[in-house]
Parts: sequence; C-alpha cells; structure tokens
Amino acid sequence: MLHCTMDDSASARLALEDVLAALWHSRRSGDIGRLAHLGDCEVQRWARARCDDVLAAHARALLTDSPYRTRQEFMFAIDRLIAEVEHAHVRLVSYDQHPSGFGQLDAPPAPSPASLASSQPRGRRA
Repeated sequence: MLHCTMDDSASARLALEDVLAALWHSRRSGDIGRLAHLGDCEVQRWARARCDDVLAAHARALLTDSPYRTRQEFMFAIDRLIAEVEHAHVRLVSYDQHPSGFGQLDAPPAPSPASLASSQPRGRRA
C-alpha cells in the first residue's frame, strides 16, 4: 500500500512539474491563449485530482471572472496562478521528502529568561 501511495505521489509531482514547465514557457513567450488553456484546463485538472479545491477554484476563476481590461491585468492573474502552482509544488516535494513530519516545525525550544540574562556581557545593563 505504501508503495502505491509513493508511486501516486511521484506521478502527481511529475505531472505538476510538466504543468509548471508549460506555464513558465508560455509565460516567457507571452502566449496568452496557451496560458489561458493551461490555467483553466491543466491546472484545474491537476488540482481536482489532488483535491486542492482552492487551487482549482483560482484556476477556474482565471476565465470565469469578469473580462480583463488589459493584457497586463490578465498576465498579473496568470502570475498569481503560477505562484500558487509553485507553492503547491513546494508542498508536494516537502511531503515527499518528509511524509511523517509534514506540517511539523523542527524549531529548537525557546531559550529561558535565565539563559538570556546569563548570556549578556557583564557590566552592561539592558
């Protein structure tokens, strides 16, 4: 069962990397039609398959929201969507690398007030 889950996670990561590469290439070349297709269809399909409702809603809103007044306004919306897809990729890679500790921070405990007081140089008062 774990092996199956790992394969699913790896294939989801690879599929997302393909979508990201296509988004980056289309963004660099300024291909608005391709960006609209990728945002509406490919990102939305990947997000629904991974049950990421927020990302799916943002991808759907790319074309269902009111018409964009300028090309720059649409490109700004695309840039926000690309940033969200990049964030989903980071979350997915982080989960793949540390599945048991996902969502937990490994921060050291906070220093005690006594240790802070003893670490200040003598002769000076804070």
